[in-house]
Amino acid sequence: MTFAVNFAVVNDWQSGFTGSISIANNGTSNLNGWTLEFEAPFEITNIWNAQIVSRQGNRYTIRNLSWNSTIGAGQTLSFGFNASPGNVTSQPSGYVLNGQPLNPPTVLPAFSIADTTVIEGDAGTTFATTEVRLSQASKEAVTVQYNTANGTATAGSDYTATSGTLTFNPGQTSQTITIPVNSDLLDEPNETFTVNLSNPTKATIADAQGVVTITDNDPVPSFRINDVTTTEGNSGTKSATFTVSLSAASGRTTTVNYATANGTATAGSDYTATTGTLTFAVGETSKTISVPIIGDTTNESNETFTLNLTNPTNATIADAQGGGTITNDDTSTTPTFSINDVTVTEGNSGTSNATFIVTRSGSTTQTSTVNFATANGTATAGSDYTAVSGTLTFAAGETSKTITVPIVGDTTNESNETFTLNLTNPTNATIADAQGVGTINNDDTPPLPTLSINDVTITEGNSGTSNATFTVTRSGSTTQSSTVNFATANGTATAGSDYTAVSGTLTFAAGQTSQTITVPIVGDTLQESSETFTVTLSSPTNATIADGQGVGTITANDAPQQGAFNYGEALQKSIIFYEAQRSGDLPSTNRIPWRGDSALRDGADVGRDLSGGYYDAGDHVKFGFPMAGAMTLLSWGAIEYRNAYQQSGQLPYMLDAIKWGTDYILKAHVTDSQGTKEFWGQVGQGDLDHAYWGPPETMTMSRPSFKIDRQNPGSDLAGEAAAALAAASIVFRPTDPNYANTLLQGARQLYDFADNYRGKYSDSIRDAATFYNSWNGYNDELVWGAAWLHRATEATGSTNTTYLQKAQQYYQQFFGNGLGNWTHSWDNKQQGAAVLLAQETGNSLYRTHAENWLNDWALGRNGVTYTSGGLAWRDQWGSLRYSATTAFIAGVYADKVTDYNGRYANFAEGQIDYILGDNPRNSSYMVGFGNNSPRNPHHRAAHGSLTGNINNPVNNLHTLYGAMVGGPASANDFDYQDNRTDYIRNEVALDYNAGLTGALARMYGEFGGQPLDSIPELTLSAAAPLATATLTI
Repeated sequence: MTFAVNFAVVNDWQSGFTGSISIANNGTSNLNGWTLEFEAPFEITNIWNAQIVSRQGNRYTIRNLSWNSTIGAGQTLSFGFNASPGNVTSQPSGYVLNGQPLNPPTVLPAFSIADTTVIEGDAGTTFATTEVRLSQASKEAVTVQYNTANGTATAGSDYTATSGTLTFNPGQTSQTITIPVNSDLLDEPNETFTVNLSNPTKATIADAQGVVTITDNDPVPSFRINDVTTTEGNSGTKSATFTVSLSAASGRTTTVNYATANGTATAGSDYTATTGTLTFAVGETSKTISVPIIGDTTNESNETFTLNLTNPTNATIADAQGGGTITNDDTSTTPTFSINDVTVTEGNSGTSNATFIVTRSGSTTQTSTVNFATANGTATAGSDYTAVSGTLTFAAGETSKTITVPIVGDTTNESNETFTLNLTNPTNATIADAQGVGTINNDDTPPLPTLSINDVTITEGNSGTSNATFTVTRSGSTTQSSTVNFATANGTATAGSDYTAVSGTLTFAAGQTSQTITVPIVGDTLQESSETFTVTLSSPTNATIADGQGVGTITANDAPQQGAFNYGEALQKSIIFYEAQRSGDLPSTNRIPWRGDSALRDGADVGRDLSGGYYDAGDHVKFGFPMAGAMTLLSWGAIEYRNAYQQSGQLPYMLDAIKWGTDYILKAHVTDSQGTKEFWGQVGQGDLDHAYWGPPETMTMSRPSFKIDRQNPGSDLAGEAAAALAAASIVFRPTDPNYANTLLQGARQLYDFADNYRGKYSDSIRDAATFYNSWNGYNDELVWGAAWLHRATEATGSTNTTYLQKAQQYYQQFFGNGLGNWTHSWDNKQQGAAVLLAQETGNSLYRTHAENWLNDWALGRNGVTYTSGGLAWRDQWGSLRYSATTAFIAGVYADKVTDYNGRYANFAEGQIDYILGDNPRNSSYMVGFGNNSPRNPHHRAAHGSLTGNINNPVNNLHTLYGAMVGGPASANDFDYQDNRTDYIRNEVALDYNAGLTGALARMYGEFGGQPLDSIPELTLSAAAPLATATLTI
């Protein structure tokens, strides 16, 4: 049979491309089942109409799917794929179809030569033998020439140069070459030369060079140093000359370090310290070292020092120490004692030391002693210093000793104080100066009072003004007058429309401890979220600022406006979608009757219970990265819009949805004494899963488990899991503080793991790279995770800012020059992190970056295109998820940071209304909600097929309530079709709904609505959520 394989580039976008490979059957018989192997100069990231069997290095093995296994005679079959990098300049090669190479090359036998090692010997000649091999027997004689070449070994002195020609007769595959090697007695390094093959006939050369190593077998020589005695002299210097010997001549350069060391002789006063390195050239065996001896007229004992050898190279040390003896030639005089004065700074706590030096002058040949004791001056023993007393004993030759007096630190502002240390009762000496004065310098200053301002919450009112009254408190010393400036500043509240800006100076008279600042609040009837402003203290005189910012919260009391849709129903259904995605042992409270238990043995392949969690999309793989990202966004929405969830009756279900995910994250997290040991980031293999079309309850394929650990890290996955647990801990803290503490502990462990063991998770879990590759790396998750950990730590009442500092440090390091041209998604957290840090700090850098991004979306620029119907469109694959997530975060920014004439709020509300049906198609993109909603999303469980056929039945058997589909595949309002096979436009996923749900909670808070009491196919009345959500707000 004759076959042809053709490769084509369909679309190339530099960082990646879409390719196609076709197989043409040019023969007369059908090909039943096919497997194609080839070398690829690229990495395949996604494939369709075929499946990847294996990849080893750059070699891929691809095979048919069940429905395209036959290639008829005269027919052509093709499969497509996405791959990276782009700018394709070379094609796949080495095609093998069903085990048969296409145009296999003729292979000649190849010569190779082995390396060998030979011991040198002490006399005469030894021989090095190296083997030349032929890769396969030849049917005719083949030849190859050889010759030796110098390396570090030299022909003539180390070995005999050798050359010639080897002839391999038919069938022969091995011959040897023998080279004479000369022996010697010199210690020297191992030496090498090469035997080189050249000029083959009727063959090729695979390995042309064999390395011969001549191993030296001679012992290394050793160093010795002698002892020296020198008379001291009365003045000047003379030399003590030491001799260093090498036990035998060496064939290589040898060195040894030397340095003098004190014995009873002291460098500087008795001899001159000497250090250096001796270098022995080849053949040298002796060198000298001179040490200058210092003459004096002091009568003293003979003194000694040593000259020590260390760190030899190419030798050992047999005797490492030479003793130097300085013979005294002076007569005796009586020594005298004296003591110095000492000044020391007191310190604020603990003790510091005042160290006195007692000096003995004159003859020091005998032992001398002297008593010492402290005495009060203006300083008092016990409160200012610790009294000490005792006896100093000077051995022969000693000239000084120290006495340490502990000084007691305090914070009392006082004058400098003194005490004395007195010498008495000398033996074999007299006292020249008997008293040392110790001065304790005071370093304390009188403390200034501190100023702090409280936070205030006030109800807005419908008209006129009410007053928010802040109290500024002065603490500490109030004996003097103090002043401080104050001024209001906008937060989400705006001066003029929400409150009246005030500024001025407060003056505290002597003895006064508090004053108030009154800020008028402007009433209105607009329905809006609570808003904030600040009163900031600055420029204090005769005081410091302990708490310089008071936050004013204006609580709205207005009824919600009427919206375009029933946002209560939309919010309710968007949460129900997550119950359809549940994996594992489902509770009786699950409101979807057509879903049952599934994947109960997940993790059995690795000995862990990894059941539970969420299926990712319309398939049944549990991808940990997007799952964790979805839990973080769901928690963010629950934090910012908890009132809306509670007022709509959906808070218990929202907590249930989050807890189903965070329980699974905790289960996948394995720790040891060092913290996080491993994290199971995926269950199910993508290609195996996608080859199955049916509900999860009936699947039987293998579901392997994949993890990250310290040797195979995943900072992005671990950082996002940490963010999910940290954000969820804030959600659960009001109702279940014990669970919140468990979540926060896991978050800290996972973040430390992410930070300390750096790497992309898709490099460790290779199967994930095909479906959820970490294109954006892990820097954004390090910022995002730290920001959420700070907020979670803050929610416990702690003022620790360690995580905030880390988030700010990493943000400046990674994104200080600006954010990437994308939006918040399962892979990219840059924009969300900027908004979160802007919320926490108000810093202009984060606000500028966040607003540049939001303006791109609100105004349609830098890759964001508006359709004629008003959709902000960014990318074809699941376009609505980007619009919905950006709308959610834009709403948070408008409500919690700032808005400009309603720009961000209007953008957020416009995008959500478009998704719910306010669009040129007059159609909802949420399944089971509004007009003309999708009926056939790409979802195996909702379709309900039991035959494995994606087209049978024609319509989905079940309604996947609340799921948002992908939406238009271009900036064309009508570029959408409700087609189950279209996973670009009609897929659903955890991350699609995560931002949408929070945005819907905001819309409910703004415009109201009413969840439904009953929904077809669902059992709402029997549902009782698992998570506790009772909380008085």
